[in-house]
Amino acid sequence: MGLLAWLGLKQGGSFPNLDALLTELRAALPDDEAVVLRYIATVIILLGKVACVDGRFSDKEDELLRELLTHIDGLAPSGVEAVFNALQGKLPALQEGEVDRCYRELKALCNASERVEVVRLLIRLAAADGAPTPAERAEIERIAEELGVSLADIEPDLSVEAGSLAPPDDQSGPGGKPQA
Repeated sequence: MGLLAWLGLKQGGSFPNLDALLTELRAALPDDEAVVLRYIATVIILLGKVACVDGRFSDKEDELLRELLTHIDGLAPSGVEAVFNALQGKLPALQEGEVDRCYRELKALCNASERVEVVRLLIRLAAADGAPTPAERAEIERIAEELGVSLADIEPDLSVEAGSLAPPDDQSGPGGKPQA
């Protein structure tokens, strides 16, 4: 079964935006296995959703996303640009079914600890330009829930970012001081 058939992308063109991203990934990483491309595509989509949810794609988020893409083995700078441009161009038109497909993909491809790492990556991106906005916090919480990840599973090394995801009442003790 081919990559697109496995994802359900050739069933009446029901996932055109994922198809465009996967086309760029296939061109940029022609020797990678389908499972690797599916994983990369789903993580990129979720990163993009978090970066764009507040209506802007900040310079710092742009830098971090490009940096993350450069860490993909075999992805040349031209591939980074192609994937980045495909991502930015397709995010506003992303259909809910496509996002649901991303959640199903990650649940099928990753174990629980790997899904926690994906959520950590989303938090890192949201915090790239300062404290996550309320829209970014809500999106991360929604994605974490869809992936079956409890934000309490996020390690203390991300306590500043993770703490900013909880409402202020949940992280403050008497007098507004953080609880130990």
